[in-house]
Amino acid sequence: VMYGTVTMTIPTTIKPDNMRNLVEHFPQLLTSLRLDEALLDISNKYHKEGLSGICFLGMGGSSITGNYVATLLLEDSEIPLYIVRDYSIPTFVNKNWVVIAVSYSGNTEETLSSLSMATKVGCRIFAIASGGKMTSDAKYSLIHLPKGLQPRATLPLMLSAVLPVTETLLGLKKTNFQELEEILAKKATTWEDWLAPPSEVAHLFYEKIPLFIGTKHLVPVAYRAKCQINENSKALAFYSEIPESNHNEIESFVDTYGCSVIPIFLRSNFETSEIERRLSVTCDLYNEMELGPLNLRAHGKTKLEEMLLLTHFLDMVSVELAELRDVNPVSVERITELKHRLSD
Repeated sequence: VMYGTVTMTIPTTIKPDNMRNLVEHFPQLLTSLRLDEALLDISNKYHKEGLSGICFLGMGGSSITGNYVATLLLEDSEIPLYIVRDYSIPTFVNKNWVVIAVSYSGNTEETLSSLSMATKVGCRIFAIASGGKMTSDAKYSLIHLPKGLQPRATLPLMLSAVLPVTETLLGLKKTNFQELEEILAKKATTWEDWLAPPSEVAHLFYEKIPLFIGTKHLVPVAYRAKCQINENSKALAFYSEIPESNHNEIESFVDTYGCSVIPIFLRSNFETSEIERRLSVTCDLYNEMELGPLNLRAHGKTKLEEMLLLTHFLDMVSVELAELRDVNPVSVERITELKHRLSD
């Protein structure tokens, strides 16, 4: 059994019960974590031993990290990167696989169930949690996060743990998080210059149903945006991906039963000519249907930069929308009630 520890320097300016404050700290949270070298040594050892695939376990705000990492690294990976958001892992995830389990609370029942299966079949395991059952009887490499934050606000924190571990497992060059933090912090001070003021975009979403549309590495970003509008703004939102949604969803706007839908295209500087053409034609069609689509482009130098710039921006939009709707972005009463009833 090997244990890896991490040291955390959570910025003292963080207010865990203030979502705007947490979102403002997004860039800083990318570098608040110091991974133990021993953890990366273990990852490197597994890489040298060889592995058949990497499986990411998690639910909700804790699962989004695996989603970002798997999508980002898929093109460079020679092995499958598989995401599980459920009670069980598939049979092909066997002892030759590495499993990365993420649960901020350490008590997420679906994740604990999948993790116990992974342990039984003899997978090599990394677990990331702030406490709970996952940290109490850990027989695996553990990354211990600080308690008291909102799981969905810890994406940058979790990313700074999961990405280096996965890059090492795959033998890929490691991301420079220091550089990322500087870029994100700088860009956040001038959103209105290169994108739009988050409050203005929130006004466009008011009393409408946002539909976030992504391609390739921006699909998880579209999904994250939908979830943030759901949880922070307490509003309905959807996401879809192109090219797939060109084969079905595009037919659905003939009658939206009095609901206003606003499509938001997440645009990338890395689009292939086929995708670029699809997006522009789809956007034209949506304009003709008078849906008033938005195009948001991040202008990042790398795919990860684009993902995080748009994520940070849309996280802030969800907080602005919560204020417009006069709801508390931190509370999740229905999720809490559901968990309460399930535990009875």
